[in-house]
Amino acid sequence: MNGVEIFLDKTLLRQIPKLSGVYKIYSSQNELLYIGKAKNLRNRLASYLRKNIDPYKQKMIQEAHSVEIIVTKNEEEALLLESNLIKEQRPPYNIVFRDDKSYPYLRITYSENFPRVTYSRRIKNKDDFYFGPFPSAESLHMLIKVIKDSYKIIQKDDKSCQKTNQKPCIYYQMKKCLAPCAQMVSKQDYLKLIDEIKLLLSKNHDVLKNKIIEQIKKYANEEQFEKAIELRDSLEAINILKEKPIVTDTKAQILDCFAFLEKDDITCVYVLNVRLGKVIAGRSFFFNKSFDLESKQEFVIQYYLQGELLPKKILISEPLELSNSIFEKKVEIVFPKKGENLKILELAKNNAKEQLDLHLSKLKANLEVFKQIKLLLGLEKIPYYFDVFDIAHISFEYVVAGVVRFDISGFNKSYYRKYKLESKFEYESMKEAICRHINLIKNSKLILPDVVILDGGPIQLKAASFCGVKAIAIAKEKIDHKTIRSLYDVEDSVYLEHGKVETDKKVLNFLQKLRDEAHRFANTYHRNLRSKTTIASALDRIEFIGPKRKKELFEKFGSIENIKNAPLKDIVSIKGISESIAQMIKEKLKDF
Repeated sequence: MNGVEIFLDKTLLRQIPKLSGVYKIYSSQNELLYIGKAKNLRNRLASYLRKNIDPYKQKMIQEAHSVEIIVTKNEEEALLLESNLIKEQRPPYNIVFRDDKSYPYLRITYSENFPRVTYSRRIKNKDDFYFGPFPSAESLHMLIKVIKDSYKIIQKDDKSCQKTNQKPCIYYQMKKCLAPCAQMVSKQDYLKLIDEIKLLLSKNHDVLKNKIIEQIKKYANEEQFEKAIELRDSLEAINILKEKPIVTDTKAQILDCFAFLEKDDITCVYVLNVRLGKVIAGRSFFFNKSFDLESKQEFVIQYYLQGELLPKKILISEPLELSNSIFEKKVEIVFPKKGENLKILELAKNNAKEQLDLHLSKLKANLEVFKQIKLLLGLEKIPYYFDVFDIAHISFEYVVAGVVRFDISGFNKSYYRKYKLESKFEYESMKEAICRHINLIKNSKLILPDVVILDGGPIQLKAASFCGVKAIAIAKEKIDHKTIRSLYDVEDSVYLEHGKVETDKKVLNFLQKLRDEAHRFANTYHRNLRSKTTIASALDRIEFIGPKRKKELFEKFGSIENIKNAPLKDIVSIKGISESIAQMIKEKLKDF
């Protein structure tokens, strides 16, 4: 149906049916702002027309103009449609799950001809086996290395490893791979090894540990002490499978627990992950609204639709209607009243309370500073979104810009951006960075900043003025204090000094924190760009090193110094580099 302009005329709400479906909110410029689903579309949209809603929703309602709806047969269809539309169209106000970093899993790629053991943060293929999540990525990487070395399975991610009749690679020669791609082991025997690894992860943790201990003794008897020490350190990785659980003696082997807590119109959802009877991870999500039963149900289902591993059992504090038809396998939903499952739920509730108290404290502190900045700059409304710019270069070579976003919840890394600039001077480079960034945000239909913060002074503010944004700058020329200048009145500066006024001190510390993060982000990008250029120019001087080998050398070693210090065997492990070419590379780089 055509857009209904309910945000201009509330009486048009009667046109919306009381059916389940998906609704899409648009601005007056026909820009998609938000996608949502509802069991009752009319009641849900009526909630947007009430007073006293949270600041985030108020900002959207100020831009909202019309709504389109898609009616579905039932709520489950609406949920699936909503999820697909959000992934495809990425509206700016659908920020609940955007760019949320997941805990890592160990993945066995049964979907491949010769399965590998690898690392993954998302469920990528339903035919694969996922074990986790793990709270430590470093420990998981070590565990994967131990498994690969102990079972001599495929080491590389190279697609050629999935083919047959291949020549054995360097890992076979180093006795680290059985080379199924070269038919040095039958596919049937190789798959038996993979199944053994799967069983080891699920139950027989001591098998791998005993195997490593035997190998350590063997190396020690042969006086190969360096190899023995390396394996001894690897035993620490096995301990992540045997760590003492936070909740002991639980019969629940693989489950997730959801705790919901509301305070001051903020809802915290705490998700506790239990694997093999061990609480291994917990994550908190915050929402600026109350959660009814419908919202709680929606969160749990969307949590798994985003790619999280679906466990055998889910614990929830109150009965929710979670239909198994939306998932690919049967899931047991439990509302614990006693026993070990209740202990897990109480643990999740306690964590939710702690995390919510911390979050509310941070929101309150940020809001106070936002109000002070509003008064300081004479703004009409409280600014909720700050984009902070910093330019990094060396004598105007490799000029780049870094931009970070800060909102009421803190630094929002989904809005971080970096730009490689063509301009070579202060004014031109800042103007290019700001204009490119603002145009990108507009074209991406994301939320524009209320205030832009610059590391600089009048020159940088002039560049911001050209781009038509509200900006303040932190000047570097003062020693005892920093200078804040408003875009609208560059001649009259506002001075903030430590210890002068408590309000000034808070604002100054806040702005300095934002400036430092932008400075760190821009400098990291600048160093990486310069490093890539340096290593590329050095490798360009060596014969037999084409674009493909140069790319692989950079990805493996990262710097000239690392290549110079690397053992020959590590360089030779790169496809297409023989021992003689590796020696030539090290010789050519000696004087670089």
